[in-house]
Amino acid sequence: MMIENGRMMKPYNQPRNNGTPSHRKFKGFNFYIQCNEKLKKSNRERLLKESEVHLNEVTSSLPQTIEELIRMGVVSELDSSLTDYELLGQWNQIYDEYGYLMSEFSEQWKKEKLGTIPPQKTPSIVQTLLDEIESLKNRLEKLEKNNNTSLLRSKSLSF
Repeated sequence: MMIENGRMMKPYNQPRNNGTPSHRKFKGFNFYIQCNEKLKKSNRERLLKESEVHLNEVTSSLPQTIEELIRMGVVSELDSSLTDYELLGQWNQIYDEYGYLMSEFSEQWKKEKLGTIPPQKTPSIVQTLLDEIESLKNRLEKLEKNNNTSLLRSKSLSF
């Protein structure tokens, strides 16, 4: 036994925090499942209430139908009948994949994800959108060149 702050403390055989990410953390919210295997009641209530806003941001931002989103594991609200660990799994999966679409968490998500994975491995929907933008830029440039060429021809013919 050790004495710390005037209290008897049992020494730990292993450090409590060894630097690995916690498997009990609700990402974004930074809530943790406690040692009694439950999420703090106020945190659970806040999670269920606030997650609905974030999940609606995700569902409204994606082009898929509601049925397709459900098949992809994306829901518009968390089910309050699920256990804390089931909520943890569902929330973290959606956060990992679509956190960039959640306005409150997008900056944090970008720091976590884009800081740890190479740029070529950005999430598939982001890469798809970037590719589409690049394609549209190229098509626009070609149209502008063709349009400019047509205008030059018509001007030279009218002189």
